[in-house]
Amino acid sequence: MEARIIEAHNDEEIALSTVPSLIEDAILLSFGHSIIEFEATLFEKFLRLTNGVVVTCNEFKEHLKNMRERSLIVSAEFLEKQCWARNMEKVSGFE
Repeated sequence: MEARIIEAHNDEEIALSTVPSLIEDAILLSFGHSIIEFEATLFEKFLRLTNGVVVTCNEFKEHLKNMRERSLIVSAEFLEKQCWARNMEKVSGFE
């Protein structure tokens, strides 16, 4: 499943969203109060939170990449493992 919906402007592709947005909301909720989450841990939290929504690991990673392209989350490497964090610049009211 290709999760990206893109739009091209002046030969530049812009990622608009993933399908469905409820998955993105669940991913953001999966962070809980964490500042940073390992990818595998975030996927496990997502599966428990959504109570059996059928999303493969690869589909989940596609959603994460799409959300990163739209600056909703940021990726990093910590202890030589892929991790993710919510983009705090996008959270309003916390200047």
